[in-house]
Amino acid sequence: MGALHARSVVAFTFLGVLSIFQESVTAAERVALHQSGGEAQDRIGTLSGTVTDVSGAAISDASISAGCGSFRQTITTDSSGVYRLQLPIGKCVVRVTADKFAPAEREFVLAENGLAVEWNVTLSIEAVKVSVLVTATGGYAVTKTTGGSKMDSSLLDVPQSITVVNHNLLSDQGVYKLDDALKNVAGLMPGGYYEAWDFYRVRGFDASFNTFVDGLRGGNGMGEETFGLESVEVLKGPSSTLYGESVLGGIVNLRSKVPRPDAFAAVQFTSGSHGFYEAALDADASLNESHIAYGRLNLLYRPTDSFVDYVNRHRVYAAPALTWNINPDTQLTFLGRYQHDTSHSGFPLPADGTVLPNPNGNIPISRFVGEPSNPNPISEVNKQFGYQLTHQFNDSLSLYQNVRVDWYENHWDKLLYPAFLGADQRTLYRYPLSYQEDWSDYAADTGMRFGTKTGRVQHSFVAGLDYFRDPRKYNEQSINFDDPSAYMPLDLFNPVYGTPFSPISPIASGHTRAQYVGLYVQDRMRLTERVSLTGGARVDFASNRDFAKTDSNDNNAFSPRVGGTYRVASGVSLFGDYSKSFLPQTGIIFDGSSSGAFASPETGDQWESGVKTSLLSGRMVNTFSLYRLTRDNVLTLDPDHPTFSLLTGKQRSKGVELETSFQLHSSWNLALAYAFTDAKVIKDNVIPTGTPTQNVPKNSFNIWNFYQLQRGWPRGVGFGFGARYYTQQSGDLLHTFSIPSYGLMDASVSYRRGHFGWQLNAYNLADKRYFTGSYNDIYVQPGSPRSIHSRVGWSF
Repeated sequence: MGALHARSVVAFTFLGVLSIFQESVTAAERVALHQSGGEAQDRIGTLSGTVTDVSGAAISDASISAGCGSFRQTITTDSSGVYRLQLPIGKCVVRVTADKFAPAEREFVLAENGLAVEWNVTLSIEAVKVSVLVTATGGYAVTKTTGGSKMDSSLLDVPQSITVVNHNLLSDQGVYKLDDALKNVAGLMPGGYYEAWDFYRVRGFDASFNTFVDGLRGGNGMGEETFGLESVEVLKGPSSTLYGESVLGGIVNLRSKVPRPDAFAAVQFTSGSHGFYEAALDADASLNESHIAYGRLNLLYRPTDSFVDYVNRHRVYAAPALTWNINPDTQLTFLGRYQHDTSHSGFPLPADGTVLPNPNGNIPISRFVGEPSNPNPISEVNKQFGYQLTHQFNDSLSLYQNVRVDWYENHWDKLLYPAFLGADQRTLYRYPLSYQEDWSDYAADTGMRFGTKTGRVQHSFVAGLDYFRDPRKYNEQSINFDDPSAYMPLDLFNPVYGTPFSPISPIASGHTRAQYVGLYVQDRMRLTERVSLTGGARVDFASNRDFAKTDSNDNNAFSPRVGGTYRVASGVSLFGDYSKSFLPQTGIIFDGSSSGAFASPETGDQWESGVKTSLLSGRMVNTFSLYRLTRDNVLTLDPDHPTFSLLTGKQRSKGVELETSFQLHSSWNLALAYAFTDAKVIKDNVIPTGTPTQNVPKNSFNIWNFYQLQRGWPRGVGFGFGARYYTQQSGDLLHTFSIPSYGLMDASVSYRRGHFGWQLNAYNLADKRYFTGSYNDIYVQPGSPRSIHSRVGWSF
């Protein structure tokens, strides 16, 4: 289907959604205060109180529904968990509900001589259902997060654009790579020049290999497993105030599945195109009758081939977790992970014959540019262990501590890298490279949350210290790059494999260490019921050391943040924010000496404003934002000293984003995202001013619908359809070529009944030839052709 047809389908779907939403709003407006006859119509009482969890923490956006005869009213609690209802005198039934909590219900009789009644509600965690019921999948809308403030906050109260891709959306779309999850986020462009790695740009700037896991800095970013995730959070713009050294555009934080109090188990098997197979288990059990200790285990085995010849990948994944409720105020959760990937890897293709014309024709995207006798073997091992500790001292003071240790091993055996394309535009010259790297990460974040009041101002403080250490050792072997005969030729249009490998020898080795320490504090001040201000600051101490050199690259930085929200109405909030980023970088600048001096860190800032809504009892969550990012201290070449760099580069990104997650009714869910991103170079010694940043489309759009039948014999049958479109992208830093625009469609059919579930997902339904990203004119990554996955599962 052509791009015009795809856009027509998207437009038609969007118009249909708008009409249904209008009907929903009109129906909601008709729910008024109906009062039956008699004197009771003229007498109004008040029911008020707070809603908290068992630890005493306030639950914001909890739904309070009251029924008094024909009278009906529903409101939500504010950010402090406070509610206030006006009810007619007489008998009323009030029900309190909140996401992930068991509901509470109580009957009241408001008498004429006591018109004010107080009910303080404590909600307990909802028990996990053992079986899968014949109901629609849960909604995609998320109203709370800890990511933007390190507190359990309503998204309406956080002055920052935050997107949460929850487990329901991940499951309905059949996500098995991080790329697939990130396509749902406005302003985020997934894809790069290696298929198995996690490449992505946020708001116009590369953010790859900066993935966070459970709020702590990760050390890999290569092929994160999505089966063990509860959700994917994207914090847009600078987040250095709370998270330290990070890229300007934003950070991606992965939330792991954690244990639950009650027992369940789910097993699933998936098979599909290109030799895709997967067996997975998600099991949870309480370890004692009092539910003080409970554990969870995620297991996965995935052997799969590829649309590229001779390429395959085998993954073994295990993620055990244990939660111990030491006492009512203290909880400790242990999290572990083991992931082992062995693969024969494919490499990108040249631009000529893929995104640019080639007199020899188009290069097949299935073309393998290695040697079948040694098909680019890679082994990667990732082992992790950590814990999450929380302790509630009293209603206003609590402690948290997150700790994780990671161990990584990477071994590449004579991978054939593309070097250059011959003058005939068909012969690709390659060189072998072997690489071994072992490293470990130590990450810890310890902080306090404290609530207090000064006059009429309610303060919510968070303050803490985090630490990260990353020692590495590596060895690299390759050819003599000055020897033309060492490069191995391959005809891309008529490959004849079997070229002898050129000899390799050591070319580099090293021992490095990165170490970061940060102190942070943030205060969210609730000035009135409508107005909140957020202010925060952080001091960082960063040290990067190459042990082959005498000195280390040490930097200090101060990262402020200030923002505010204004509740225009219940469920509607205006927000604005200013924040700064800080990122240490490698590079040497000329200072008059032969050795030079270390480059200063890259810095950046963002101005952002917009509106957020949480409507229809949290079933519809929208974010509209405007932003401007400025990236400073970008390293550029020093024309007077070729072996050195200059800190003269500056880049800027301006844009508009719109996101909607909408549960139209109990069986229909919608996710929509649109972004306009204008990111370009505004100062550089080499790159012309106005050049767009690499691999960033100006316009991107994504929509996904899922509908499940609820009545009659076909109940449990579900249908999903999605489409996405990206305009052209710059293919390299100098914008010498472009990656063409493309649109893709996905679809799903599923059946869920009782304990049984079956789902079929089709990706790239129209089998479109497209390309997802590039590094230069030799590294252009093809997108996957049409593929189909069929998954069958059983829950206990």
